[in-house]
Order: sequence, then C-alpha cells, then structure tokens
Amino acid sequence: MHTTQPQDRIDSLDLIRGVAILGIFIMNIYSMTAPDIAYSVPGWREDSGTVDDWIYIIQSLFIESRFMSLFSLLFGVGLAVQWERMAQRGVEPGHWIKRRLGWLLVIGLLHGFFIWFGDVLALYAICGFFVIRFLHYSVRRLVTTGVTFLLIGQLFLGYTLYSSLLTGENLMQVPELPFNQEELAQLRATNSDLWARTVRNMTENTFMLIVMPFISFWFSTGLMLIGVALYRIGFFSNTKVWRWALPLWVLGFSWGAGVLSLRYAWGLESSAAQATISLMMIAGSLMAIGYASLLVPLAQSNHWLVTWLRETGKMAFTLYLFQSTVTVLFFSQIAPDLWGSLNRLETLLIVIGATLLQIGFAHYWLRYLGQGPLERLWRWLAFRGMPRR
Repeated sequence: MHTTQPQDRIDSLDLIRGVAILGIFIMNIYSMTAPDIAYSVPGWREDSGTVDDWIYIIQSLFIESRFMSLFSLLFGVGLAVQWERMAQRGVEPGHWIKRRLGWLLVIGLLHGFFIWFGDVLALYAICGFFVIRFLHYSVRRLVTTGVTFLLIGQLFLGYTLYSSLLTGENLMQVPELPFNQEELAQLRATNSDLWARTVRNMTENTFMLIVMPFISFWFSTGLMLIGVALYRIGFFSNTKVWRWALPLWVLGFSWGAGVLSLRYAWGLESSAAQATISLMMIAGSLMAIGYASLLVPLAQSNHWLVTWLRETGKMAFTLYLFQSTVTVLFFSQIAPDLWGSLNRLETLLIVIGATLLQIGFAHYWLRYLGQGPLERLWRWLAFRGMPRR
C-alpha cells in the first residue's frame, strides 16, 4: 500500500540528508573492507598505484569531512525542528528529546561495539545533549559558539601535529607501510574472527569515546549549532541560497588543497600528515554548506532522481546501519578473502553499486511499507507514552 509522508516535512532537509548518507559511505567503506589506515593512506598496499593516488586526491578535496559535516549540520537542525514542533503541540520537548537521544546513544554503542568501531551515532547523541542547551540562543550567539567549538576542536590534533613535526615521533601510531602479504594475511584472519573483531571494536570504540572530548565532540557540536543558526535564518527554505555555493567552495577547496599539499610534503604515512585530519575538517565545513546551498533549490524539483534522493534521506538512519552491517559481515564472514585485497577503484565501484541499491531500496520501502524500519523502531522507543495534545 502507498503511504504519504507528513506535509510539514522540509523537503530540502530530506534531499541533503539523502546525499549525505550516500556520500559518507564513499569514505567509510575503506575502514570496513581493509585495515583502518586505508582510509587515509592510498599506498598502504604493496601493489598500490597511480589510480589509487588520484582517487585519494579527489576524495580528499571533495568528499573527506564534507558529507559528515553535512550530517552534523542536519542533526542540529533536526533537534531544533523537533523542539519547536513539540512545543507548538503543547508537549514538553526536553524530556522526550533527551529520551530520543538516550536511545540513540544505546543504539550507537551497540553498533560501535558489535558491528563497526567507526560509529558516529553515540557521538551525535552525546553532542545532542549539549546542543539542546543552546537552542534558546540568538542566531549570532549560535554562530559564534559554533565557530568557537570548531576552533577548540583543532587544539588537540594541532598539538599532535606540532609535536610530530618537532620531535619526529609517531604520535598518531601509523603502522609501518606498506603491509606485506604475511602481515595482511594475519590482519585478515583477525578480521574474520568474530570474537577478535568484537574485542577490537570495543577497544577502539572505547578509545574513541575517551578522546571524543578532545576532538570530535567539539567539531560535531559546533557544526550542529551552526546548522541550527542556518535553520533559524531560513537557509533550508530559501531557493536563492545557491549564491553561497561559489565563495564557500572556493574557500573550502583552497583550504583543502593547502592541507593536501602539506600531507604530501610531509609524507602521507607520517604522523604529522595523519594529524591534519582536523585541518581538513575546516574545508569540510565550508564545502558542506556550499553543497547544501545548491541542494536547497533542487529540493523543489519533481524530477524522479530528486524525489528518490529525498526518500533516501527519509531512511538515512536505516541506511547508515545497513551500510556498515552488510559491508562488515560480507567482508568478514561471507567473503573474508576479499578483505584487504581491493584497490581504491575497485572499492569505489562497490560504492556505486551500493548507492544504486540504497536509493532503490528506500524508494520501494517507503512506497509500499511506509516509514523506514529503524526509524520506526527509534521513534517507538523514544516517544511511546507521549501524550497527544
């Protein structure tokens, strides 16, 4: 049966979210199908070549941090929208949104511990508890606080970058590269062992939660606050925001190109180059808003591709968990010999196929079954018992 969506949804948010959830997989897949370092070093394999380098360059300039930044912006917008709509209905927002964030934290921890150590749901939940404390701020205070948070987030890795250059020590703990076949075989065996994978996930996820206050918390919370500010000024419903795109792209691209140049100058496998991930987040933030400024006007289109991407955005929560669960299980249990054996181009071809599959899956699920399965579950867990007013 065909179900309709609520009429008060903001179409541009669904479109941007759909593009973002597909975009983040382009980077995340490398830490699901190969050793973690494959995410940021194209030459981690003995037989890597020029094609790997060029794909890495394109990803660094147009994808790295860009789509995750979009997702962070939209998470802040989602909190603000929910808060306003609950208040308008006469429901106390604080209790129910905290409950929603609490369940997101639980789901994120389960995902991070048992599926993939790179989970961001727990991070977003923790950031969300802080963001709702700032929702009463004016637009100016939201922007200044958000920018301040982004700058604070640079301090820890900035210190690591400086110390790596000064001392020459491997503070980012980059493994000796490239991996030889014996080392790769050992890593592959560990990856296919469910117990070993779980222990590794728990260890690395716990470490990420410990270092979160120093790096990712400030970055994500800052972008969420900026997202709320953009929502308050009507950015996501203004069809003329396309004018923002070019200056933001120029700034973001220039900054990103500078960071990439430093990486190559210091050596991609160096601790200093790996510490520049925080610097690339600045480029990601600027270009993410630039991407959004072009997607907002497109959201008004009835073109089938725009419609299907909006539907993808409505199932972003399900698709995020779908991406990691299917990919990790396939490369660790179904076809473990493929783990660590693909180059960047082959991995990118998998992403293209997975992208088409996700778009089609979202379209037909919403058309015949309504709300996404995990969206429905999360909503039920968070809002069951909410009074109707």
